[in-house]
Amino acid sequence: PRAMKMPRPAYKIDPSRPGSDLAGEAAASLAASSLLFRKSDPAYADRCLTHARQLYDFAERNRGLYSDAIEDARAYYGSVSGYQDELAWASAWMARATGEARYLATAERIFHSDLAGTDWNRTLSCSPSSPASLTISTL
Repeated sequence: PRAMKMPRPAYKIDPSRPGSDLAGEAAASLAASSLLFRKSDPAYADRCLTHARQLYDFAERNRGLYSDAIEDARAYYGSVSGYQDELAWASAWMARATGEARYLATAERIFHSDLAGTDWNRTLSCSPSSPASLTISTL
């Protein structure tokens, strides 16, 4: 590991300082992890999915960019596309991990209406040839 000589403060998102993009990405990662561990460690997969649901629900209820909530993050991790692409990504992975149609419906709604006309060269998650779009198309 590198020796980092600078301060490393800790930050958080919460209802008064939301971060739908951050919570959505974390929810997607945990939902995908639940699929990965489903056969080898079902209890851990269940924990991952429980926390994915919690983070997803937080992202849906508390809309906002984490770079607005955590000003120090703006210079390093500012969003160029908003948080809708991360919500679509999270919805797609939640649909895949849970099999619940409501998540797929949300992913499709966000992708086809909220993200219509998005410049996909400026975002990663939901470009038409991205893993998110491929995930949605295989559900």
